[in-house]
Amino acid sequence: MPDSNITKNALASALKDLMKRKPFSKISVRDICDECGMNRKSFYYHFKDKYDLVNWIFYVDFVSEITVGSYENGWELLVALCDLFYKDKEFYHDALMIEGQNSFRDYFYETLQPLVSFFVQDIFHDSKEQEFFTIFIVEGFLATMVRWLSDDQDTTPRKFLSQIRDVIIALAASLKDDMEQEDE
Repeated sequence: MPDSNITKNALASALKDLMKRKPFSKISVRDICDECGMNRKSFYYHFKDKYDLVNWIFYVDFVSEITVGSYENGWELLVALCDLFYKDKEFYHDALMIEGQNSFRDYFYETLQPLVSFFVQDIFHDSKEQEFFTIFIVEGFLATMVRWLSDDQDTTPRKFLSQIRDVIIALAASLKDDMEQEDE
């Protein structure tokens, strides 16, 4: 492992440990550096700020692993994403709660949007419809994921996604029935 990754991983571990003890908003770059015995110069050599470090953690955990053809469909991608978030539930819950410029929530949204768009391009041929649907799905999934990660009942990723699938199927069936009644 190159020295750069050793340093970045040490900073990431330090941040995760600190986030178990105090809110992200109360953590400074100095705290992160003190936690892993590095100086601030080392931190800023690798990251713009602590928000950039949070985004890098997700990038390394998930985004860097995605390649064209990694998943047969969007559902498999969501399963992998939920599995990752569940394994490190406390960190990702807290990361999604971070607000403001360069927040993880914004980074996650911007990462997820083109992935969803890729998987729905065959459903909608009109780019405006595709864009609307993509935004609808990403925003809905993000809100639902935050709620899931906040849930004290420890719902597994499979159960969580099963609930989402059941709701989507029931909604689609209801809409189909409503449209058929309108046509009569």
